[in-house]
Amino acid sequence: MALYRPVHVTFWQDPRVIEEMTPEDKLFYLYLITNPKTTQIGIYQITKKQIAFEIGYSIESVNALMDRFENHHKIIKYNPETRELAIKNWGKYNFPRAGTPIENCVKNELSKIKDMELVKLVGSKVENKKIREIFDNYINTECDELRDVNRDGGNNNNNNNNNNNNNHNNVTQKELVVVIEEIRKYFNLEENDIKRVANTFIATRKDINYLIEKLEYVKGNPNTRDAMGLLISALKNDYKASVNQNNTNYSIPSNKFANFDQTFMQYSEDELEAIIEKAQREKFN
Repeated sequence: MALYRPVHVTFWQDPRVIEEMTPEDKLFYLYLITNPKTTQIGIYQITKKQIAFEIGYSIESVNALMDRFENHHKIIKYNPETRELAIKNWGKYNFPRAGTPIENCVKNELSKIKDMELVKLVGSKVENKKIREIFDNYINTECDELRDVNRDGGNNNNNNNNNNNNNHNNVTQKELVVVIEEIRKYFNLEENDIKRVANTFIATRKDINYLIEKLEYVKGNPNTRDAMGLLISALKNDYKASVNQNNTNYSIPSNKFANFDQTFMQYSEDELEAIIEKAQREKFN
């Protein structure tokens, strides 16, 4: 999670913002592009209850605003099943330059998105050529993998394919022993997570030095909150460490907002709804 999100000063001079948005719309738009859940790629997971809690609105008001921004302003797209929100024009304004850290961040965040249609929607508006290429490659890779799965599923009764699969599985089991032990040297992960990383590495068909390189890369990113996710992305996309990565001291300023997200996540959905209702009663009584 970034410590800040820049908002261009021309936001307030945009004819659409001036003429079409109410004061409430402007506040809500600023929240959508600067809240703690925002990402480098402009697609993030957030619940409507969390939005209501953070801006002090009722669930009904948030539903109305979300509908207005999606169907009237046509600025966002929200998937209620995955609870992922996409800012359509994010890529147009938020990638003035590329570079290894930004590119790696984009690849990592793309790998976590569940709704591929949101990736296509945001990617179509990216103007930075390097970042656009990353979006396009990711979309094409996911489509290729889907076609491979469908094709393999239709050939399950083919004897030659079955024999090849059995041979591949035998090799995989032998490699897993060495690979799993190497992963354990670097990270204390759950057994299922270790197997996921190991299978991802084996699918690359590269030697053990490639795995060690990516383990070192993730180990050199002390601020990551999802070592397994970053490691899988690094293996799939061949992330490279920046020149000064190993010599950089990472630090996060200590302030009263540092643990906001962790504090918020301690509430269940029911507790959060009760807090919102209480806040509304106190606001109007």
